[in-house]
Amino acid sequence: MSDHSLLKNCLNNTFFEENKSKLRPALFDDSLKDIYSTIESAHQKFNKDITSLELMTVWKSKNPTSTGSWTAEIEDHIHTISEAEEIDTEISAEVIENLWRQSIGLDVANLGILMSEGHASAMDQLTTLVSKVSKSYLPDDYGENVTDDIYELLAVVSDDNRFKFNIETLSRNVYGIGRGEFGVIAAYSNVGKTAFAISLAAGPGGFCQQGAKVCYVANEEYAKRTKLRAIQAYTGMTKDEIALDPAAATARYAGIRDRLIFVDAQGWDIQMLEGYIARENCDIIIVDMADKISLSEKFNSGHERLRELYYRLRECAKKANDGNGCAVIGISQASAEAEGKTRLTPTMLEGSKVGKISETDLLIGIGRMDSADNPDDPARWITVMKNKISGWHGTVQCNLEVKVSRYVV
Repeated sequence: MSDHSLLKNCLNNTFFEENKSKLRPALFDDSLKDIYSTIESAHQKFNKDITSLELMTVWKSKNPTSTGSWTAEIEDHIHTISEAEEIDTEISAEVIENLWRQSIGLDVANLGILMSEGHASAMDQLTTLVSKVSKSYLPDDYGENVTDDIYELLAVVSDDNRFKFNIETLSRNVYGIGRGEFGVIAAYSNVGKTAFAISLAAGPGGFCQQGAKVCYVANEEYAKRTKLRAIQAYTGMTKDEIALDPAAATARYAGIRDRLIFVDAQGWDIQMLEGYIARENCDIIIVDMADKISLSEKFNSGHERLRELYYRLRECAKKANDGNGCAVIGISQASAEAEGKTRLTPTMLEGSKVGKISETDLLIGIGRMDSADNPDDPARWITVMKNKISGWHGTVQCNLEVKVSRYVV
């Protein structure tokens, strides 16, 4: 794309206003810098589209003592601008963005050389440059101010807009989980994290029976195996009973089949998860295991990685469904400190004792007694460790019905 075509688009007042924060004389060849400065002056003075004739007139008014040869060269350039090929404004804006970045990079590099040579003023110049560049990235549209409508504000925190937990004590004290909220379920290995998530989604009175569309993202256990457990939880049939009468299981499961979707997510990174959430438009996303979602960035520690990951999951909850949000529930690993403990504490989270906690609205831990003496003991303790939804903290004792993946009081 030629500089003349870019300058032709700059004659349009709307295009100029939309891109003026990135436009500067340094983006253009030496012979055209003066013409750009004239275009800038004309827009500031007249605030309208500028014709070639008007551009030439403004230039002459700014340069009354110009030589005949210089005036003739400017006239030739302005004529070339008027005859230049029309270029799509979006393409032109992208070219300007790239040229602006290159120009800033050169400025920073030159100032860096001056600093290395001991020029005291270079640091002040660099600080000023960074300040100007930062302002160029500020959005033009900050969105609307929050409404004053009390009823609309109350609707956001209304229990009617939340998906209830199908464990009565939790439902009464926590109220459920709503759109834009991020919850985490944590437990030590083989305690029943996945079974708890399945029970909440597919068990009697669960999210699906409340009308929610639930997407189950499985990157630890194969999704087909997890889906079979969901069929067990909804129908109340064991695996052997389903094998004996698959038609009956299929007929019963039809009640929520279209509202509970499973996907194998082995090896997924956060970008793939974000894309999937945007595509499916679910009410609730369950990520099992959340900790295994990868990030492309490099981190100095596992703690930093998990903190960033949980921040991104929280953002998914807020931005899904065109900004209307969805509930995101992540399954997380507890450390060996949680083994044999009935009541978990936040310090028992694996890998990030602070980072995970800070990004969650609701943090639930599942504990059990030491299973060495009684490996089939169904007793589980559900502890609400963090609760920004209602503020309630406490422990509920349940039983895990392993054969049908249900938690019951």
